[in-house]
This record gives sequence, structure tokens and C-alpha cells, in this order.
Amino acid sequence: MKKVISLVLALMLMVSIFAVIPVTASATTTNYSLEIGKSYTKTVENPGTMSYLLNGATYHDYTFTMSKSANVTVSVASSSSAIRWQVKGSTYGSSYSTQSGAGSATYYLAKGKAFTISVYAYGASEKAKYTLKTAYAAPDKIKLSKKSGKFSSGKKTIVLTYTGTGDYTMDNLTISNRNKKVAEVTSKTFVQGNKCNVDINPVRMGKTVITFKLKGSNTVKYTVYVTKGYWFIAKGSKEKAPKPLGVSKPKWKSSSKKVATINKKTGKIKAKKGGRVTFTAKKGKVSYKLSTVVTDYVKLGRKTYREVKNVVNNPEKLKVYNVYRGYSKQIYSGLKVPVVLLDYGSTNENGAMVRSKLLAYYDDVHEPRYASGWNENNIIGKKRMSVSSIK
Repeated sequence: MKKVISLVLALMLMVSIFAVIPVTASATTTNYSLEIGKSYTKTVENPGTMSYLLNGATYHDYTFTMSKSANVTVSVASSSSAIRWQVKGSTYGSSYSTQSGAGSATYYLAKGKAFTISVYAYGASEKAKYTLKTAYAAPDKIKLSKKSGKFSSGKKTIVLTYTGTGDYTMDNLTISNRNKKVAEVTSKTFVQGNKCNVDINPVRMGKTVITFKLKGSNTVKYTVYVTKGYWFIAKGSKEKAPKPLGVSKPKWKSSSKKVATINKKTGKIKAKKGGRVTFTAKKGKVSYKLSTVVTDYVKLGRKTYREVKNVVNNPEKLKVYNVYRGYSKQIYSGLKVPVVLLDYGSTNENGAMVRSKLLAYYDDVHEPRYASGWNENNIIGKKRMSVSSIK
């Protein structure tokens, strides 16, 4: 009986508590259609002290669908600090950040997507009058801090700056390259502070122009000068030096006329002796330097013969069957490099004669390099050399 009485008293107490707590209405939402470029002045209300989601707060939702992809500036003017507003949409599958108080922000909104601008008040017993206005933002503009740059080796990062939103620039920026054989655009990375880092990698000596175009806005150009190149030739060569790509009628000169001379206008060379020489092609204020290694086949063959003789088991039994000279494109990124191939036999630890082949060439600083596992079929323009010439 006591338990029943206690239960009745508890129920009566709960009823009395609910009787003194005011019951508030739930939040209400009013929907409006929004036209970009127009302004809307209205009042939202948050009448209670409890959560604005439960106490009868009024929401104004303005819906619209984008007819084109564009930057849209949303502005809310209000004398009340309680005003809150937010842009919601399906462009990224989530909403943008809620804004507190009066202010403006620019968003990149995609064509065909539906968006809602929600306005409400947050706080105790607050009525907030506001004016909502939207407008297409001025087209983004892009610019470069420099118009050109000189590259010798290794990638370089240039900075492109833009106005407006990074999303718009990311979607509407196109990059074109006049001559990809000279340099390549390897990546673009958007960073904070309205900047886009663009990595450029030099490929071959010459000149190219990188064009940055922002759809519906402006175009800027960046000139790339790749000022360093490499060349490998043989003694006696009378070729023309490879001129910088995209550069017409440069003026040539040689750093060592004892190693090789060059015609000032035509670029035709005469390689006199083995060694290193730099051919410079100048056009205007830009100088292109072609680091050149001249190979003396006979001297390289002799070095190779001595190298083999120093490492075999029985040098006195070393036998040279053939010596070849020519070029290979498998050493330095497709460049034709003069090579010598020594075809020889030597005895192993058991006294048996073993036949081997060793390839020799000069590297970019005229130091001899050797590689095994090659044969004469890998040599371009192969010619025999006399065995006696290398001993």
C-alpha cells in the first residue's frame, strides 16, 4: 500500500512541474525563391532562452539553382549581433561554414547545382532585421610576379596569384606550353593566400612560353629560357652545334679554339682534339651554354686497353679480337655519345680463355667510363679500328 501511495505522489509531482514550465513552439522555416542580384529585407525571431532549435525560432531559407558556374558574393546587413546565416548546397556534399553577424563572403557555385541560403537569429529573446543580397563577383584575375626565368638544371617553382576563390581558379585555369621539348609543366598546387605554385622542369636548351588563361578573365605568359645543354662529339667532327630550340639566328663562340672552333653565324664546328669545350649561343641578353665533350677514339681505345690489361689474370695472354667505334643513344637521355667497344679474350683462374666485351665512353666532364654486357649490335655507325692503334 505504501508503494502505491508513493507512486501516486510522484506522478502528481511530475504533473505539477510540467504545469509551471511554459511549452514553446518548435522552430519554423519559411521558404523563398532567390534571384541573384536582388536584395531581400526581412526579420527573423528567436523568442526564448532555450535552444534556438526548440523555442520557436524562425528560419528563412532562400533557394536557387545556378544557371552557370560562377563566384557569387553573399552579403548580409544587420544591426543585430544575433543574426546567423549559412550557404548550403550539394556542390561538395556538405554546407559551408556558418557566418555570425553582418558580413559577406564569396563562394564558387557550380552550374546546375541547387543551393540554399539560410538566415536565422541566435540568442535570447531576439528579433533581428536583416537585408540579404547576392551578386555575381567580378571575374577572377591572375598575375605573375615575373614574366620570365632562366633554367639550367632541376625544376623551378613559379608563383601564380589570383583574386576570387581558389575553387573557381582551379576549375577554370588552363595552362598551355609552346614547346614541350624545351620545358615541361609538371604540377600545379593551390596554397593558402590566393597562390598557385607551378613547377617547371627544364628538358632541353632553348626557349618556350607557358601561357596561363583563366576562363572569362585574363591571360598571362611566362617565358622559360633553358640556358644549359650537353653535347658529345668525336674528334674530326664537322657537324653543326644543336642550336637552342625556339631561338633563331643566335651568335656562336667557342671557349677553346684548341679543342674546337665554331662558325659565328652557322654554328658549324670543327673538333680538333679530345677534351672539353663550351659553345655559347647568344641571342639578345640571353646566353645559352652548350657544354661539349670531344672524344678522341684512339686515345679512348688506348685507355680501355690499359684498363683491361690492369684487371685480367694474365695480362701477357690478353688477346684483342676486335675494336669498334661509333655512337650510342643509351647512355645520356637519348644523346649520341661516342663509344669504343673492345672485344677481347683473357684466361680465367683455371687457365681457360674467356671472351668478353667492354664498352668505353667519356662522361660529361671528360672522364672515361666503362660498361660490360654490350655488343657491337648496340653501336650506331659502327666502324672497325685497327688493334695496333690502341696498343
